Amino acid sequence: MSGIAKKLLRVIGKQSAKSWAEQNGLPVQTVHEWIKHNRMPRGANFQLLINATGIPKDWWTSDDDAIPEKSITLCVDSQTILHRTTIDKILLNGCAEACRTIYGTAFTNTPCTTQISYIADCYNALTAIIADQSSELKGWKHLGHDDFVHLIKISIKLGKLPGFRIA
Repeated sequence: MSGIAKKLLRVIGKQSAKSWAEQNGLPVQTVHEWIKHNRMPRGANFQLLINATGIPKDWWTSDDDAIPEKSITLCVDSQTILHRTTIDKILLNGCAEACRTIYGTAFTNTPCTTQISYIADCYNALTAIIADQSSELKGWKHLGHDDFVHLIKISIKLGKLPGFRIA
């Protein structure tokens, strides 16, 4: 097996293609087609793959086998700031959306770097809570938007996270 199928299976790892596709918001059947028929994604589906993995198009179409570090778009205002890391995108996005809900335009109208800094604080606070808890909380991926909002508010009340302040 070579090409896109080989690369996709390396990115997916030990996870099933079905659960990986669902977790990343990709059509399950489409992912199966890419793997089964070694079919290169096109158009909007290719962009979905790039967005889901954070891996640029040039790697997918190259002969390079080494998986590049993932790029995650943390914030977009007048510029897009990319952060190279292996942080969990679902948890990070949950924190970002919760911050937007809690603080509204006071948050979204601040500079991107200020938003990123506070979202990172929220992410770190929640990962610390998760790490300290029993296995029940390890299933945090099933938490919804309102759960993230409540966890951040509780973290602030417990002093685990400062409230958002405009500098």
